[in-house]
Amino acid sequence: MSRRRELRRGLAATAPYLLSHHAADERYRCHRLPVAGRTILVCARCSGIYPGIALGVLAFRLGVAPGAWFPVVALGPLPALVDWALTTFTGHRGRNTVRTATGGLLGLAYGLAVPWFLTTWQPRLAAVAVGYGTLALVGLRSVSE
Repeated sequence: MSRRRELRRGLAATAPYLLSHHAADERYRCHRLPVAGRTILVCARCSGIYPGIALGVLAFRLGVAPGAWFPVVALGPLPALVDWALTTFTGHRGRNTVRTATGGLLGLAYGLAVPWFLTTWQPRLAAVAVGYGTLALVGLRSVSE
C-alpha cells in the first residue's frame, strides 16, 4: 500500500472527528450546521471554548480588568465541570446552548490562565490547575469503570 493511499484512508477515517470528537451515540452534543448542502457537526462545548480562549488571551494581552482574572480562572471552569458531570453521571441529556455557554467560560479561564501562568509564577494558578485536574481525573476514572 502506498503512503499516499494510507494517508488518505487515515484522513477519511478521522475527518468526522475534526470539529466534533463525539462518537455517533453522542452526536446530540453537537451543533448541526448546514454548509454547502452538507451538515457539519461541531462540538457544542468546544464551540464556546475556542472563542473563550481567544477572548481570554486578548483580555490578558490588553490588561483588561486584571483584578477579575483570578476569580475567572478559579470559577470559570466550574459550570462546565458541573454540566459535564450532570450529563455523564445522570440521565440528564443537557442542552447545547448550556454546553456552549459553559465552554465559553471555560475557554475564557484557559485564555487568561495559560499566558498569566507562563509569564508570572503564581502558585495559586498552579493550585487551581491541580484542583480541576484532580476532579477531572476522578470523574474520568469513574466513567471508565
